[in-house]
Amino acid sequence: MADTDDILKPVNVAYCGKCSMPLEYCEYGPDFETHCVPWMKKNHPDVLKQILKEIKGGGANADEDGEAEGPAKPTEPWTVEERLTAFYEMYQPDKVSDIPNLLSKYAGKEDKLFMALTKKYGPEPEDPYYAESDDEGDLEDDMENLNISGKNKRGAKAKTTKQVETRVVIQKTVRNKKKATTIIVGMDTVPGVKLKDASKAFSKRFAGSSSVKDGPKGKEIIIQGDHMEDVAEMIVSKFKVDGSSVFLDFNGEFVPFS
Repeated sequence: MADTDDILKPVNVAYCGKCSMPLEYCEYGPDFETHCVPWMKKNHPDVLKQILKEIKGGGANADEDGEAEGPAKPTEPWTVEERLTAFYEMYQPDKVSDIPNLLSKYAGKEDKLFMALTKKYGPEPEDPYYAESDDEGDLEDDMENLNISGKNKRGAKAKTTKQVETRVVIQKTVRNKKKATTIIVGMDTVPGVKLKDASKAFSKRFAGSSSVKDGPKGKEIIIQGDHMEDVAEMIVSKFKVDGSSVFLDFNGEFVPFS
């Protein structure tokens, strides 16, 4: 009788819902970019990230070189006190002890306080909650620029561009009655605009954290602070969007910017 140590154990294999091949073999098929990638993005995003890294030349062990993983991403953004502490630890560590007095003095006017501080010292430290991981930021670009040299692309169809009406909605949310964030939905409908580049522009303009996230109505750009009208003005002037296509959401009432 065979030793139990010699008995092969079953291995779970994930198969693609489009080409029916094991996921790690999808890239060798003719419909990888047009069929498999969208399906894997929805059902197995982690596997897709690894495959794209290998295609780009990172190798199967690109992330297994012994380096420790970074800290877990926080589930909540910084409080006003945490933002202020991080700011003074960066620029004026000797004034950290004055933070309680500043919070009391500028209660209800925190945005003005941070605008004054960033004007005097420089940009705020990035809140880890709004920070975009390399994998999240690069996945979309990887698939957009995917080019598998030497692969047979039989059956790949020409990419078509669907015309979408430009409509940008800006709204404000408030947490714990103090922390305000400005949310922009629809920047992906603006021709020629990349969400990552737009997010960086907003972050620089308003001297605070800005990030791209998936929301209930699509991709959102989330900016720290209450900047609704200033954001609308910037979208019109910098990104050349007609004011009639930009809407301010006031408690469910959508008002065109102009």
